Amino acid sequence: MAVRIRNDSWKNDHDLEDILRKYVREGLHREEMLDFVSRDFSQYAWSLSTLDRRLHHFQICQTDRNVTVDEVEAAVKKELEGPGKLLGYRALHKKIRQVYDLNVPRDLIYAVMYNVDADALEERAPQFKNKKPKGHFTSPGPNYVHSLDGHDKLMGFRNSTFPIAIYGCIDTCSRKVLWAKVWIGNSDPKLIGRFYLEYLFKTRMVASRIRLDKGTGTGVMATMHAFVRQQHGDMDPLETVIYGPSTSNQIERWWRELHERLEKFFKLPLKELQDQGHYDTNSETDRLLLAYIMIPIVQREVNTFVDVVWNCHRIREQRDSFLPDGVPNHIYSFPDKYGLEDCGYEVTEEHLEEVAELSEVLASNDDYLSAEFRNNCEQVIPDPLEIDVSDFVHAFRYLKENVDIRT
Repeated sequence: MAVRIRNDSWKNDHDLEDILRKYVREGLHREEMLDFVSRDFSQYAWSLSTLDRRLHHFQICQTDRNVTVDEVEAAVKKELEGPGKLLGYRALHKKIRQVYDLNVPRDLIYAVMYNVDADALEERAPQFKNKKPKGHFTSPGPNYVHSLDGHDKLMGFRNSTFPIAIYGCIDTCSRKVLWAKVWIGNSDPKLIGRFYLEYLFKTRMVASRIRLDKGTGTGVMATMHAFVRQQHGDMDPLETVIYGPSTSNQIERWWRELHERLEKFFKLPLKELQDQGHYDTNSETDRLLLAYIMIPIVQREVNTFVDVVWNCHRIREQRDSFLPDGVPNHIYSFPDKYGLEDCGYEVTEEHLEEVAELSEVLASNDDYLSAEFRNNCEQVIPDPLEIDVSDFVHAFRYLKENVDIRT
C-alpha cells in the first residue's frame, strides 16, 4: 500500500497567496479559479475542496467584514471624481475590489453610490440607453479572429485637435481585449505595424485571422500578418486578412464602452482647455506638451479599464447569441470549458525577427517626443503618472507656464 506524503510547501508560497487574492477580487467562480491555479501551480494537487482549504488557510474571503462603510465611501467618492463617474455600479464594484482591495458586496457599492449621487446612478441605468438590434456572430474559439481598429474620440471633432489616439485589438470569441495602445496618432501604417509586432513578440502566438478596415494605416500590419501565417500552410495567407467597414468590426462595440465609461471624463475638460485659450491647436509645442501629460495618464486609465473593468467582468447569457457567456479572461484561457478550441498558431522568435527586418517597423523611434523635449518637460514635472487623474488640466497649464522650450 502506497503511503501518501503530505506536502505543505504551498503554505509558504506567497505567489500562490497573491494570485488567489487577485482571483477573489476579480470575482471568479471557484471552478474558474481552479482552472487557473491547476495550470499555473501544477506542482500542487488541486480540487475544489483543496482550493477551499487553501483559501481558508490564507484567510481569503469573498467578503471582508472588517471593511467599514467609511472606507468604501471614501473609495467611491474618489472614483466619482475621476473616470469612475462614468461606470455603473457593477463595473465600479469590480474596480473598488481590485484597485482599492476592498472585498465588499455589490449591493454595498450600489447603496454608497446612491447616497453619494443618486441622480447620476439612475442615469447610467440600462433603460436610459437606446439599444440597437444585435446581429449574430459565431466563432470556433479564441484566436480565431482578432479584431483591430483605431479610435479617435479623444482627438476631437477634427482628428488634429488633441494628440490622443488609441489603437486596440480584441479577441472576437472571448471578447478579451488583448492590447490597447495610446499614442499621438493611429494612422501611421508603420506605427500600427510596430504595435502589432510587439504583441506577437510578447505572446509568440498569431491569430488564425485578423479583421481590419481597409484604411491607409492597416496595410503594413496586414502584410506582416499574412507573411507570418504563410508558414503554417493551412490556408491561403491572403485569406487570413478579412477586410470590412469599421462599423461592422466587433471592436467597435468595445470602443463604445470605453467612450461611455472612461473617455467622456476627459472630453469636457480638454474642450474647456481649448475654449479658454490655454491650449492652441495650431501650436506644435502645445500639442507635444499635452501629449507629455495626457498619453501616460490616458494609457494608465485605459489599462485599468481593460484589466479591471472589462477583461474580468462577467458576460451574461444573451438571447440568440452564439458566443459563450462568462469572464473574458477565463473564456480566452480555457476554451475547452466552453466547448471551444484555441485557434491560434505558434510563431518563432526567428520568424518574427525576419518580419521586423523586412518591415523595418522597429527601426523608427519608439517615443512620440524628442529626447530634448522630454528632458525639458521632466525638469518641471518629472513623472506625469504621479499626477492625479482629475488634475491633468492644471498640470498642463503649470507645465506650459514653466517649461523652458528653446526654439
